[in-house]
Amino acid sequence: MTTNDERKLLLDQIAVDRGVVHPNLAIAAKFDVPLLSQFHDSYMHAVHRNETLDRKTKELIMLSADAAVYFTYGCKFHIGEALRYGATVEEIVASLELVGLVGGFHVPMMAFPLLDEVLATDEFAHLRPADPAT
Repeated sequence: MTTNDERKLLLDQIAVDRGVVHPNLAIAAKFDVPLLSQFHDSYMHAVHRNETLDRKTKELIMLSADAAVYFTYGCKFHIGEALRYGATVEEIVASLELVGLVGGFHVPMMAFPLLDEVLATDEFAHLRPADPAT
């Protein structure tokens, strides 16, 4: 049986490793700490320890995977991370176009508004393409 101290330790470690604890992870800690721990270890390995792919490429792949399953929080997070790691808006769009070939054209159509939201933030507004309606 998992104790509250074990839950808190894992969530604290996730916060240190990722800089944020998504609410879904906090909820997962209520129900299955060992599963959450395995997920976090796998995430840390794939994203941070395995250096076969550069971080920009990893972020574009994770964005595509999240878009394919309509995980809007993950899409917005990985759009921002991809931009921080040097991806261009055009590379993000190309990644979404590719996942649309497998998941259907509705996948990028769902993700483009999320891209627009991220580009509307102060951090990324300078990258936002001109609005054709203006």
